[in-house]
Amino acid sequence: MTLKEAVARCVAPGGGLLMPEFLPRIPAALYRNIAEMNLREIAFVVAETLLGEDISGPQLKTVTDYAFAQDIPLRHLDGNIYALELFHGPSLTFKDYGERFMARLLPLIDGNSRRTVLVATTGNTGAAAANGLFRQPDTDLFVLYPRGRLSRSQTAMFASLGENIHPVEVAGTIEECKLLMQKAIDDPSLAAYNLTGANSINIARLIPQITFVMHAYARLRQLEVPEADSAVYSIPCGNASNIVAATMARFMGLPMGRIIAATNTNNQLAPLIAGQPPVHGVAPVRTLAPSTDMTYPSSWPRIAYLYKDDPEALARDIYAAPPLSDAEIAAAVNHLKDTTGYIIDPHGAMAYKAAEDYPAGNAPKVVFATGHPATRLDIMTGITGSAIELPHQLNRFMSGRHSAVIIPPTIPALRKILQTTIH
Repeated sequence: MTLKEAVARCVAPGGGLLMPEFLPRIPAALYRNIAEMNLREIAFVVAETLLGEDISGPQLKTVTDYAFAQDIPLRHLDGNIYALELFHGPSLTFKDYGERFMARLLPLIDGNSRRTVLVATTGNTGAAAANGLFRQPDTDLFVLYPRGRLSRSQTAMFASLGENIHPVEVAGTIEECKLLMQKAIDDPSLAAYNLTGANSINIARLIPQITFVMHAYARLRQLEVPEADSAVYSIPCGNASNIVAATMARFMGLPMGRIIAATNTNNQLAPLIAGQPPVHGVAPVRTLAPSTDMTYPSSWPRIAYLYKDDPEALARDIYAAPPLSDAEIAAAVNHLKDTTGYIIDPHGAMAYKAAEDYPAGNAPKVVFATGHPATRLDIMTGITGSAIELPHQLNRFMSGRHSAVIIPPTIPALRKILQTTIH
């Protein structure tokens, strides 16, 4: 299967995840000169390295320029800790970059074919996918989200758009939403709808995320930060797509130190790294970092694949920090606010706390700030006791009207929605 086919199909026959057979190394000369490159230039190199045999350079340049239209600043927080701000896109999370990349890539892969995209979300992914695919010709997006788990502002960011964006409230958990999406894509009886997925199970979502850690390294080098080649990257772990992407960058030759996976009390990444079998069917509990409220990180098979011959290297390269409680997450938000004036969302706060506790000597620590604080407005107000300024992106969604259909997490129910919606 070509990478081009993998993007269109999204999941392997039988429902597994797809990965490149091998990861080409980027020439060392590029890393030596990366401080002179901007975000879009780095994104293009990543895309061309992995997709260049299937899609022309000019076409990929158009895709990456659209996907990475908003810059990703690297902010100094305190000591040797920096925040990589991944929330300056239209829906205020890191997922904007991958969703916009995938939105422009799909027509290059399947031409003028009508396509149906499914996405399972606890808020951020659905908003990013909806804003990336809104009004895209020949495209319908169905946003599957667990009933009663999203705030009004989160739902508004995709449900207020209308037109080709269709919100579907599922009477089940986010795990059931993800499973429903994967089953539907792999169901031959739904083949006529040309289904694909917009979650990180789609390799098109994952490829642009490799840019994040490379861009962070470029900015450290540009700032002449000592020991940039040994920088530690602390990443909040839900489905672990950013951890996979950073690991792919390592395999493609990027000089880097350890990856820290910052988890809350739900996630099983630490036992998985230790070689324990996954546990399925455990319902996650609600925490202050809802985007990480899943027990099984769905990108884990990709991590296992990359390290299939060397479990010791896996444990050496990726460190699962001790799970953080709600009290520790809230304390990290307020500590950073009180000591530096910097406001970070709960997911970024997890990464900050994990980085702060990790002994890295003089090496810089880069915290992935994956979402704007305003995307978790109710949680942030409760933590800080003060109002969070609403960015213009969020204000424009709140005035729209929205409604959704409600279905059980079953293929027949989803099939009926597809039949009645797509003409």
